[in-house]
Amino acid sequence: MLFMLKSMTGFGRGEGETRLGKILVESRSVNHRYSDINIRLPKRLIPFEGRIKEIIRSRVSRGRIDVSVKLDALDGEKIQLQIDSNLAEQYFKALVTLKERFQIEGEITLELLAGAKDLISVKEEYGDVEPYWSEIEPILKQSLEEMDKMKRLEGNVLAKDIENRLERVNQQLEEIKLQYPASLKAYQNRLRERLQSLLDGVEIDPLRLQQEIAIIAERTDITEEIVRAMSHLDQFSFFLKAKEPVGRKMDFLVQEIHREVNTVSSKANDAEISQKVVEIKSELEKIREQVQNIE
Repeated sequence: MLFMLKSMTGFGRGEGETRLGKILVESRSVNHRYSDINIRLPKRLIPFEGRIKEIIRSRVSRGRIDVSVKLDALDGEKIQLQIDSNLAEQYFKALVTLKERFQIEGEITLELLAGAKDLISVKEEYGDVEPYWSEIEPILKQSLEEMDKMKRLEGNVLAKDIENRLERVNQQLEEIKLQYPASLKAYQNRLRERLQSLLDGVEIDPLRLQQEIAIIAERTDITEEIVRAMSHLDQFSFFLKAKEPVGRKMDFLVQEIHREVNTVSSKANDAEISQKVVEIKSELEKIREQVQNIE
């Protein structure tokens, strides 16, 4: 069976020629509790950052997404060197003051001033890049689609593993369900014998004794917990076939099943049932680890 779940781990690559030059887009996705999008762009393409994030958000519900866009430009970038004259004057005056105060020999040269920080800055002029978006967008989407394919392939593997583990959990619950009546009967008999031993020589109404035993036994009833746990398992199996992101819902269900089987173990007071609960919790822990990878 092909499941529709997606892992949060994937990689995609897209590349193509545009009028700006060759564009290479690489998209990486890894596990993250929420949605964390990080984009690295050439300065020339920074105006597109907002719309790139919107496209990613429309395709990814959670995970850390790193998108890198590289551009091999065809035309040379226009560069202008800007001189901060005011800053140059302050540097010069400061050097003159130092020279006079400490009686330093030598001239204040252009070479000395040119090494001053922030005196000369580079300004790059790119012009309007909006006309090129229609050529860049398909390359970006190609990268995201490739990443999505990888996420679906891994998601299918995770879903199969989870399905097998859910079957084992369900089997253990079925065995507990079948075993419980005999366990309850044995517990009632032990309780009756203990009460009779404690009340040895004391006359007591047999009907009242039976009622008290029934009340105590009712407090150890695990039927409701088993029914709820099995209901959660059915819902979990339904989520395995879902097309929308269900990772967080699955995480919640694992916690709920874990809580129910913990109650089963504490209420049943039976060694064999407790052992089966230990096996169930082991499977649930492995399922929980897998669910952390699901979008």
